[in-house]
Amino acid sequence: MHASTFLRVATATGAALAAFAIAGPAAARSSDSQLLSEFQPVTVFDVDERLRPAKVNAFIRDSVLERFDGTGWVLVDADPEPDSLPGPGTGVWRLNQGSCSPTNSLGGLDCYAAAASEAGGGDSVYGRVFRSADAIVLQYWYFYYDNTYSYAHPASDFIWQAHEGDWEVVNVVLTADGLPVSAGYSQHCLGERRAWDDVPRSDTHPVVYVAAGSHANYFSAGEHPYDPRCVPLQAQVLLAQLGLPLPRDHTSEGEVSGPKHDDGDETHIRHFDGGESGWTQFPGFWGELQYFHAPFVGTVAFGTSPVGPAYKPIWHDPIAAMAAWPQS
Repeated sequence: MHASTFLRVATATGAALAAFAIAGPAAARSSDSQLLSEFQPVTVFDVDERLRPAKVNAFIRDSVLERFDGTGWVLVDADPEPDSLPGPGTGVWRLNQGSCSPTNSLGGLDCYAAAASEAGGGDSVYGRVFRSADAIVLQYWYFYYDNTYSYAHPASDFIWQAHEGDWEVVNVVLTADGLPVSAGYSQHCLGERRAWDDVPRSDTHPVVYVAAGSHANYFSAGEHPYDPRCVPLQAQVLLAQLGLPLPRDHTSEGEVSGPKHDDGDETHIRHFDGGESGWTQFPGFWGELQYFHAPFVGTVAFGTSPVGPAYKPIWHDPIAAMAAWPQS
């Protein structure tokens, strides 16, 4: 179904927005689970998207655990379990999904899509509530088996960038007494934020358009130019030599997932364990190296897969991190 079904935009009052720094009892009466359910995003996937947000446990069990010994990656555990992954200060680690590789054609997209589908379990989102003296930030973390961004749309083997594992986040900012103020959506190395009045939503649920391949999150369907700060200089130079513009993300009104009561697939909210143990504290990379493919270059290693949420600035201070994102 199309996302237009969900775009009933509710109007927040000026008083609600002005109350950002006023504490009150309402939020205390609302549990973390209630808040996360009340503001759970509706995700709208591009019609060409091959992956959906997966369960982390499935990816871990599909992977082997490797440690960097100073010269290369060494197998440590061929069958890792989510609750037994190494913690901080234990070395340089990565999870390497066993059956696929981002070095294959179009970043191994066919293989990763098949592996994620075989793992099953339905769409998942990992919820977390961050509280400060004057604000509550609801964080919705989405994990995908793979990130394969194709310069061409629909996807082709012309120019692409790929890595295993992909973490994206949607943030909903509330006042200390639980009134919505704004939302911030992750996009590549940065993100985008809007005042709550300007956020497309279904009742209290922000609507998020997920870009094909990259899984960057946007407030509308259409084409979205990359922020140049998120395009490596080497890639900018190559595109200029080929007479091509900078990359663009593509979003459209394809399949919909989100809260149970909405007319679409349900995205199950799973809760972080508080960040004290388990996979949340795993300090390694969620996948193999990152690769880039282009004419005259071939397929070359170009960075790493991402680290987990607990090692990103927006986990520790979401208000400050979002303040650096462009506002639209």
